[in-house]
Formats: sequence, structure tokens, C-alpha cells
Amino acid sequence: MKSIKSVEELTTVLNNTAIKDFASVIKRVRIDIEDLESYMTWEEACYTRNCLGKTDDYELILLCWDKGVETPIHGHGGEDCWVYQMEGIVQEIRFEENENEELIEKQRIILEPGKLTYMNDEMGYHTIKNIGSSRAITLHVYASPIHSCKVYDDDKGTFELKELSYHSFKGNSLTPSV
Repeated sequence: MKSIKSVEELTTVLNNTAIKDFASVIKRVRIDIEDLESYMTWEEACYTRNCLGKTDDYELILLCWDKGVETPIHGHGGEDCWVYQMEGIVQEIRFEENENEELIEKQRIILEPGKLTYMNDEMGYHTIKNIGSSRAITLHVYASPIHSCKVYDDDKGTFELKELSYHSFKGNSLTPSV
């Protein structure tokens, strides 16, 4: 199948693809990092969420990871999530809750450029961390936009519902509300 070489081409293909075929679309992504620069925002000691496209059927987000940063352990608001590693090296750690509602680590996955992973709430929870020696970039496709999700609060030892926001939308900078 033909490679996808731009954000515009990716959104056009996603607009015309059934959700069950999103993984095969994402595997065709060959967008040069230079072509993504206008969508990237960076924050020291943080990761940023940059929305490239959004419809009722999907949400396409570019996450930019400073060195050593990670997400809290979280779910996906009932949606399917594909993560495509664009640049750098990240580690995904998956968890499940036992009968005492304790989180148990069940899998670690290293993602290098060109690798794809998939997650949904039925599989449990996960965290992603930039473990490389430089910044990292991941491309996330959600089947239907996620407005909120369960996020684990380490201090309280419990999950809380968190509203999600973007740092930029289609290349225009926003002030995040979270």
C-alpha cells in the first residue's frame, strides 16, 4: 500500500477509513519530522498534546516529549488508541487492577521509530515515558475523541476523572487548561 507522507494526506485517509482499519492506515505513515515542526510545541520537563485533526470518528494528536517525562497511569475514556513512534524512544508500561483494586504491572514495551502499539480500557491502564537520551515524538490516533479519562493519583492511591486539553490545535498554540 502507498505510504502516507503528510498530515493532510493522513487526515484525508482517516476521514475515509473505517475505525477497524485505522491500524493499517497508521502503519503506512512516513511523514518526515520536518513536516511536523509547525504542529509541535515543547515544554521543559513535560509532554505536550498537539491536535492535528479531529472529527466525530477520530482524534489525531502529536505528543512531544521532553527528555525523561512520562504520563500518569491512565485509561482511554472507553476509546481505542493507537500510538505510532515517530522519533526517540519511549517505554509503555501496562497495568491491570487486581481484586483489591491494586495496580499490577503486566507488560513493558519499548517503542522505537516506526513501531506501533494499541491500547483500550478493556486491556487495563498504561503509562508512557520518554526513556531516550533526547526528546521524543509520538503520533496518537483515538477512535472517537477523548474528552476525559481516568488518571491515577499516586498520592491518593486512586483514579480520578481528568478533563483533557491541547497545547495546540492544527498548529495554532493554545493555553492548556490542565
